[in-house]
Amino acid sequence: MSRVGPARALPGLALGLAGVIYASWLIGPLLNPAFGLLDGYASELAARDQPYHLVFGLGDLVVGALASATGVALARQARGWPRWAWWGLVAFGVATALDGTVSSMDCAPTADGRCARLAELGELSWRHQGHSVSSSVAIAGGIASLLALLMARRGRGASLRWGLAVAAVLLVGTAATLVEVAHPDLALGAWQRVQLLGLSGWLVYAGVVATRPDP
Repeated sequence: MSRVGPARALPGLALGLAGVIYASWLIGPLLNPAFGLLDGYASELAARDQPYHLVFGLGDLVVGALASATGVALARQARGWPRWAWWGLVAFGVATALDGTVSSMDCAPTADGRCARLAELGELSWRHQGHSVSSSVAIAGGIASLLALLMARRGRGASLRWGLAVAAVLLVGTAATLVEVAHPDLALGAWQRVQLLGLSGWLVYAGVVATRPDP
């Protein structure tokens, strides 16, 4: 069995750490009891009027920095499908860093009726309004990266099967979240959390792929 050298291990560790930190919404109910584990959008925990919003915003910033730096380093030495996968990781990283800083939300629309009304009237800041754009870019980058990784891992047996399982979670969560956005009900938070679990799984999976030398 070949050993994984430091040059391969470091990107894997960085992406594994990013996947864990990206699941910071799991501690949301502990820091902000107003939100249950499956209530509203996870990004509302980082809204600037919420308690401990800096914790969740910093989490997004760290995830974004880890993903961006790792993606650039890997993309510069990759070719074919892997290169597309790592540039998708960079897009996710940049957009996620913006989510927690420049485009963090002003308030939490699903928990604050006044905030929801102001959002409908377009009277919140440009940062709040830009949040949906940065979040969409992050999700699109993650999906594109995962699909490119699956193309690169064709014929790899267990590695491909794990990737397909992660893709199923991410794609189902994303599709259901889009339906819920168009027709909101109490399941919105639950489906978005499925999507977020899929993104965390993708980051960990990408880290594992990054540590495996190409044959």
